[in-house]
Amino acid sequence: MTRFTLSLPVLALGTALAFPVCAAPLSQSSISDDISQSTLPEGGKFSTVSGDVTVGTSDGPLSVRTVSGDIHVTQSHGLLDVHTVSGTLDVDHAAGAVEVRSASGNVTLDHADGAVSIRTMSGESTLDHAGRDIMIRSISGDMTLMLDAASQMRTIDIGTVSGDMTVHLPHGFGGTFDIRLKQRRADKALPLEQSLGLTVQTGNWEKESAGSEEVRTVTASGRVGDGRDHVVIRSVVGTLKLVQD
Repeated sequence: MTRFTLSLPVLALGTALAFPVCAAPLSQSSISDDISQSTLPEGGKFSTVSGDVTVGTSDGPLSVRTVSGDIHVTQSHGLLDVHTVSGTLDVDHAAGAVEVRSASGNVTLDHADGAVSIRTMSGESTLDHAGRDIMIRSISGDMTLMLDAASQMRTIDIGTVSGDMTVHLPHGFGGTFDIRLKQRRADKALPLEQSLGLTVQTGNWEKESAGSEEVRTVTASGRVGDGRDHVVIRSVVGTLKLVQD
């Protein structure tokens, strides 16, 4: 009887072929050097102080942290998680969910297929072609939001202290609106511009604190179309414009 023996290197090779090792997300950090990656099959984790981060396509979770470095992502298919202080974020197409935290950097998402969460202080937020749930919070940054038609119910929840908001609704949009804004006595025009047939009500002029300027609450509510989407909008001194495209 003939016996065969396998040496350890051959055995190890066979084991590796039978059980392939999964690649881990790429991790890279720098102080001032730029980071550029064309393709990330497993996603990546990047951090810089002032260096820019450029990513072509990420098929896995992508996490980016910068202080002043700008961020550009062409295609993101997994979760995109970005924290920046003053760096700008520009995303061409996000197929997965997006979570952004920014102090003063502007945020621009050209196409967002997944849910979007943006929190910023003074940076402007521009979200085009959005099809899923949206949550945006800002202190003084302006917002421009363009909704696409969606195949399922979604929630659009945006709020600001003093930023101006513009929301573009697709033709045939159906939603239920819950809007609460504030108007200062010095502002002659209502802070709301809309032609959707929403019911608008104004409260009494009141001082919120001793010596402060008089303000009143402006609310708007109603059902448009099938009322499927739930739209919640809040502002302290900012304006809101609803546009039916």
